[in-house]
Amino acid sequence: MRSTHRPGRYPTTRGTDGDAGPVGIPIRPGTPLPPGTVFPRSDRPAAMATQASPSGPIRPSSTTPVRRTDAAGHAPRHRSCPARPARPALAIPLPRRLLSVAALTAATLAMSGTAGVAQGATPAPLWPRGVDVASWQHPGGGPIDWNAAHGSGLSFAIIKATEGTNYTNPFFAADRAAATKAGFVVGAYHYARPAQSLSTAVEQARHFIAVTGLTRTAGHLAPVLDLEDTGGLDPRTLAAWTRAFLEEVESETGRIPIIYTYRSFWTGKMADTHDFVKYPFWFAIYNDQATPGWLPGGWSKWALWQYTSGGAVPGIAGNVDTNVLCCTSSALTTQADGTHSEIEKWYAAAGPARASLGAPVGIENPAGGGGRWQQYGNGLAFWSVATGVHALYGPISTKYLGTGGSNSFLRRPVSDIEIASAPGAQQARFQGGWIYWHPATGAHEVHGRILQTYLTLGGSASSLGLPTTDEYSVPGGRESTFQHGRLHWDAATNKITTLPSIG
Repeated sequence: MRSTHRPGRYPTTRGTDGDAGPVGIPIRPGTPLPPGTVFPRSDRPAAMATQASPSGPIRPSSTTPVRRTDAAGHAPRHRSCPARPARPALAIPLPRRLLSVAALTAATLAMSGTAGVAQGATPAPLWPRGVDVASWQHPGGGPIDWNAAHGSGLSFAIIKATEGTNYTNPFFAADRAAATKAGFVVGAYHYARPAQSLSTAVEQARHFIAVTGLTRTAGHLAPVLDLEDTGGLDPRTLAAWTRAFLEEVESETGRIPIIYTYRSFWTGKMADTHDFVKYPFWFAIYNDQATPGWLPGGWSKWALWQYTSGGAVPGIAGNVDTNVLCCTSSALTTQADGTHSEIEKWYAAAGPARASLGAPVGIENPAGGGGRWQQYGNGLAFWSVATGVHALYGPISTKYLGTGGSNSFLRRPVSDIEIASAPGAQQARFQGGWIYWHPATGAHEVHGRILQTYLTLGGSASSLGLPTTDEYSVPGGRESTFQHGRLHWDAATNKITTLPSIG
């Protein structure tokens, strides 16, 4: 997908902010290569390069695709997609100083018939196939023939909805309706325009949702964030911006958003962070192989793979991005089930926890700090992509809500109700602290440096016993009282001292 103000980008000159793809020479299927030849990679250590030999394929290159985005105000939004030259079957990245030598070597070996052949390949034919489209697929404002496209064997279509905070694809609503009517599973993506203020992430997410709706119906893939522009942000700030966008979308929709990006962008512009592995990964790489190859960012699997930008599809004018979904038709059906939120799916299979919670009360709502929550007769369930679904009930849930819930310093729960070490006691863990409960002591929170020391001493199994108060202020610091003593935090020294009980 392509940005409107950069309409002529190709896989070897990638990105909207000066990020170029790897330099390579085109090696077509059937070109013989010398056994044992190692091709260094610009985006991986040389030790990770693989050898070309008769017994193994060349590792897929990092040649990166081009998103055809269509809104920034610098070019007409309805212009047709310019014709593009035929794409080489495989681009093997080489240092610039080796290009002439490598080209000469490849040409010489082609004449000599040396063993070791670079073979082109395509994704497995049984994997569900689909396209992603934008206004570029409407040259002259003409429509897409979605019936013809579906008749060619495609299963899903992901349509650009928005870009930045203001642009809406003028063909989005009609394309989604027509594609749905033709039998497609449909999805929508937002082309991100990161900016210095993290509030712009929330603004763009809300713009996206305002256009697409909550997608809480059957046949809709989860919302997609198309991330391939830094907006000038450094990796740490860009990661924070990305997280803010995703959490706003998940909080509003109750669905796990999908991340679209390409390898060198993630490894370079996002510093190869592993903080987003819980989000489904739509990987864009054009490598003429049967699989995408190694994944960045700690992902162990991919959900979708955009394997070419040069697809020819009946009913769609010009070349179009073509994708596969991993890896069965039933997987497509599951990913496109928007009828139930993550909390609703969990509750349906909750077993004993469902009996402890009771019936739902009211409707599910967005939660502070990202995620969603649902109240029940005797407790609540909280969900976010980062934490999963966790159930709280009884006095611990009452205490949690009394502190402010996920808007408080405790933030989001990271456990269900658990049996504590102290006999007859329960506990629940949160991002910012713990809550303990016992019939004799009631429910109390412990957090910060006091919690760290308490756990080091053995927690509820320690000589201190269970907490009998929440943390409270004292001159020069903070304290928590336990059954058999106190823990005092000194603000001046940041040290914790164990003190005897009062009285």
